[in-house]
Amino acid sequence: MSNQKPQERTDPVDELDERMTDESAEPGMSYTIEYDDDTDSADAGADDTAAADPEAIAAAADDAGTGDEEAEAVANTAAAALDETLHAGAGTTSTDKPSDADSTDDVDDSVFRAYPMFSMRGVTVADAKTGEHIWNDLTMRCEAGTSYGVLVDAHNTRQHDTLVALMAGFAHPAEGSVMTKSTPLHDLTPLELRGHRIGVLLQQFALRGDLSAAANLEYAMDASNRNYLKPIAVLAQELLTRVGFAPRGDDNATQAERSRALVRTLGAVDRVRVMVARAIATDPDIVLADEPTATLDEADAATILDLLRAQVHGESKQRTVIVVTTDPHVAGAMDETIDLTH
Repeated sequence: MSNQKPQERTDPVDELDERMTDESAEPGMSYTIEYDDDTDSADAGADDTAAADPEAIAAAADDAGTGDEEAEAVANTAAAALDETLHAGAGTTSTDKPSDADSTDDVDDSVFRAYPMFSMRGVTVADAKTGEHIWNDLTMRCEAGTSYGVLVDAHNTRQHDTLVALMAGFAHPAEGSVMTKSTPLHDLTPLELRGHRIGVLLQQFALRGDLSAAANLEYAMDASNRNYLKPIAVLAQELLTRVGFAPRGDDNATQAERSRALVRTLGAVDRVRVMVARAIATDPDIVLADEPTATLDEADAATILDLLRAQVHGESKQRTVIVVTTDPHVAGAMDETIDLTH
């Protein structure tokens, strides 16, 4: 099976990050998502505005057909693009620490505690063609040490896809703010955001099928430009063990053999386990999962939801875990539910 990138296909994920990091953009420029009812908008030759549509991320794989070689190549390319944007940002100074000027100010710690780990405040996104509001004055807050099920309308995929794009930092609202602690997502580079702050599980592009389970984790860790106390190959194996992909009862040789299996050969539940491991590989503050149980049966879905809920307790921090779903049972399995269907 060839994994070569199709020559004529636009990479929507790469273009989203290019738009986010375009230095020519005016300060404070708002981001408005343009939607196109033409189902062929994700095909080769689609215009730039269609490629910026969050729905195009999923459509790029869907229009090739499930299991088709071209669909797999597109998914691998898009997954790689997420990592390449982090590679491109290597060496960028992180905004995690305050500047010297800020450090001289005697700011009360309680001010910082007032900011949740993740929040959306007065977020409004409109259709560029019709002016119709996709989301209007959307506000929510998610604290560290808690898992959240965000319930969205199953019949409104535009709202669903736009919400995920906003929460992951692929798109920005026309009005309002999306923040992690006291920092707006649009103030962070892709490296800072998806290499340090947020671990994302997307159904279509969460993994590269042409890489092994271990290689997927190693690639993400290397792309993040973080410093690790152990070799990343060792950490990758430990993470796979932690999520139950390579059970502790297996000997080292068995674990290593499983870890070298190409992702495209794995069963559905094992793929999701690797997705979770990859999402936490860079020790993010926030884990964002979009329909993580969509391909699983009831028993496997319960296992994965337990696994996601457990990720609020990191080795060195309390995380925020957010699951976006159309299934009330999935949303209800988290510590708290945020119902956006009304």
